[in-house]
Amino acid sequence: MEALKILIQTMDKMVDAHKQLLEMAKGKQTILVDGNIQELQSHVYREGLCVEKIQKLEQVRKHYVQVYMEQKGIHSDSFTLGELIEVQTDESSRITLTKIAKQLRKIIQEISDLNESNQKLIQASLSYIQYSVGMFAKKEPAIGYGPNAKNRYSNMLDAKI
Repeated sequence: MEALKILIQTMDKMVDAHKQLLEMAKGKQTILVDGNIQELQSHVYREGLCVEKIQKLEQVRKHYVQVYMEQKGIHSDSFTLGELIEVQTDESSRITLTKIAKQLRKIIQEISDLNESNQKLIQASLSYIQYSVGMFAKKEPAIGYGPNAKNRYSNMLDAKI
């Protein structure tokens, strides 16, 4: 049962790491609204480190789930958290794993929602930048061949080289 103990500890660490990532997503939203590019770059780097930590914890979790399930005599390539909970005979372990699963699902959903919101903020910023550049860029006659070439105009920034 040592594998189950390590597994629960690992999953607790995963919850903490996901909470940290959630706070980073909230911080990124503020940075995006402020338009601070230097801070955004630094923030994205720190987010990457946090994601790497979560990925390492996920590998540890997978390993100990595999070990635990094999100790129970169940063999497969991968197991879901639900399958792990189903095979629990100890009620306290079942409750602990169910609680951790709910926490992880909730945090991951919040991260997903914030990332979607942040993506919309980034898209709005890009649209504004494209609009601004389009306003200030001088229209140049298009270079091309054919009867319609002299009637076309293109933006200098859109020209293919």
